[in-house]
Amino acid sequence: MDLADRYCLERELGGGGMSRVFLGQETSLGRAVVIKVIAPELAQGVSAERFAREVRLAARLQQANIVPVLAAGDAGGLPYYTMPFVRGESLRAHLATGGALPVAEAASILRDVARALSYAHGEGVVHRDIKPENILLSGGAAVVTDFGIAKALSASRTQGEGGPAEGGITLTQVGGSIGTPGYMAPEQVLGSAVDHRADLYAWGIVAYELLAGAHPFSGRTTAQQLIAAHLAETPAPLRTMKAGLPRAVADLVMQCLEKDPARRPPGAEVLVAGLSGTVTPSDERPAPLRRSSGGATIRMRVVAVSLAIIALAGAAYAWTSRFPRPTAVRTVVVVPFDNLGAAADAYFADGVTEEIASQLARIEGMQVLARASVLRFRGSGKAPQEIARELGATYALSGTVRWARTGGTAAADGETMVRIVPALIQVSTGEQLWGEPYQRRLTDVFSVQAEVAERVASALSITLGSAERAALRRPDSRDPEARNAQLLGRQLLNQRGLGNLRRVVTEFRRAIARDSSYARAWAGYSEAYGFLPVYGDTTVSLPALRAEAERAARRAVALDSQLADAQTALATALDYQFEFREALQAADRAVALDPSNAPAHKERGDILMSLGRVAEAEAPFRRASELDPLVPVNHVEMGVWFIASGQPDSARRAVDRAIELDPSNGFWQFPRQLAAAQQGRIEDAVDACTRFSGRAGTCRDLWTGVRVPANRARGLAVLDSLGRSPPLPRRSR
Repeated sequence: MDLADRYCLERELGGGGMSRVFLGQETSLGRAVVIKVIAPELAQGVSAERFAREVRLAARLQQANIVPVLAAGDAGGLPYYTMPFVRGESLRAHLATGGALPVAEAASILRDVARALSYAHGEGVVHRDIKPENILLSGGAAVVTDFGIAKALSASRTQGEGGPAEGGITLTQVGGSIGTPGYMAPEQVLGSAVDHRADLYAWGIVAYELLAGAHPFSGRTTAQQLIAAHLAETPAPLRTMKAGLPRAVADLVMQCLEKDPARRPPGAEVLVAGLSGTVTPSDERPAPLRRSSGGATIRMRVVAVSLAIIALAGAAYAWTSRFPRPTAVRTVVVVPFDNLGAAADAYFADGVTEEIASQLARIEGMQVLARASVLRFRGSGKAPQEIARELGATYALSGTVRWARTGGTAAADGETMVRIVPALIQVSTGEQLWGEPYQRRLTDVFSVQAEVAERVASALSITLGSAERAALRRPDSRDPEARNAQLLGRQLLNQRGLGNLRRVVTEFRRAIARDSSYARAWAGYSEAYGFLPVYGDTTVSLPALRAEAERAARRAVALDSQLADAQTALATALDYQFEFREALQAADRAVALDPSNAPAHKERGDILMSLGRVAEAEAPFRRASELDPLVPVNHVEMGVWFIASGQPDSARRAVDRAIELDPSNGFWQFPRQLAAAQQGRIEDAVDACTRFSGRAGTCRDLWTGVRVPANRARGLAVLDSLGRSPPLPRRSR
């Protein structure tokens, strides 16, 4: 490294994810400096000149809690920058002593960091990598280092793979956006635009770690696990982790950890105000007042302490009243809308139902249950209130759909009128909370669906942000024929069967031909192609089918990365291609975008099983079963998990439930047979396998999965004597 002209290097201090760190002396001024040289893998494609220019923006930050940047340049082709040497230790080293910090000490550190953030954000600089390693403790104060470096790296790249400078970069060694996986905000993980609120999220993680004595996702160790947790998991409330913690402080930290940036505090100055004057909690009692020469002095101190406590309580109330608390989740089931027109129009009513459910699922604070399970109630004669009660929902949305043709066909006539009459019911009372008729042209149906979602949210006292409203109102396609083909394709896809699947492919192709930017149609097309080999299609080779499914899914994600169905399709296609790690990332995004999406949870469980992470797969499988309890495959997947976990009795009960829901599907028998084999009931398992082997699966493949060697050998011996070996599909979907 050619730094000798300006610096005398003394020793290497180590390094982080972005740089190697050296201690040296600046020869011209004789002062100790820290020299950070960007790691070669991150320096590729970075213009050193542009990097130095970007660092100058960070160098203007002059505040007591910020370690300033002194200089930047090029060392042997690698960008570097220098900062003053701070004598002391990093917060990470301080935490290594173990356990939570006393509240007063933690509050002092966190307040200093918040001051640094408030100042930098006011200057338009976002840190992007707040973590204990970048917080130094010196002279009783906390200072923050490396302000603006992540932004400088992203903005100075000259190669296209870096993506947008405002957050779409992929520069870390693990392949994600610049930052540290344990402290990255959800929007940073997803590569979305990043602003000052990403720093508030990271501050919340650090605060939780200091006060609770553990990272909020301490059970997650790999980068992928941490990223998934940021996207989809909610930390335990801080007050349950730290006894006696002031409620205002705990609420402040948890507010920073909101997944949605709009729900976080508006700025770091709120953090400073919320921590100012933090009192000692009840489990850390202060030393008793010592008697002085006069009782008046004691009384004055008591009065002062009392006034301070009263002031803090007032400040806490004022702060918490500024921000709405997260609303309780409303559970809704969208009952299939009744088709009041011709029988041939039933698919359109089903499509309206499904798309309204998808719109509602995008709304924060609302959970849409049983989006596939409700299809079983079509024509049952049960009231919406009864259906919702059976599925465990608090509210039911039902309605009717009728075509009002002015001539021509429903598919082709752009002036065809559609009448939709929705109604929202509270299950416990049977009261209709909202309902009104809509009659619009076919071309305006999407706007009706968005308006219905908004009105339902309003009726349930959920306030929508501007971003949520914009997402609801953004049409998937403006072409009525394309939307019509997509709706018909989706209805046929729900019915499965090889003949239907081939028609599905035709309909989705028709939709794409009309509107090549229709992400939802591309996602359905991918899903259909993935199902074809499962249902016995032999007209195209398996590799070609899988490749086409992946191509379509990637096209869907490229068109709309915020569409959960597109991310689920990509996860499924990559799973089929055995690209499990990238598949898991897509499944994590799908779950984060739509927590009510049962197929996304099920697919995530499938991928975790494929990765051998059996224990982690339980939660997504259970969630899929809870969200869609009447979908047989969700119970089968749960049964497979029980088998892998050595719980054959539970596996049998889960699979029996699937058979009860769909007795005609022979595939459901195989996990049941495997459970019997695990228990050593050889004859029962072989008999069941051979009876169903002509319809799906090979008994030999089944028995090679038996974990008990003696049972496996006995079963294979029996099968050899029978000579049975028909083909087995990889997995039911």
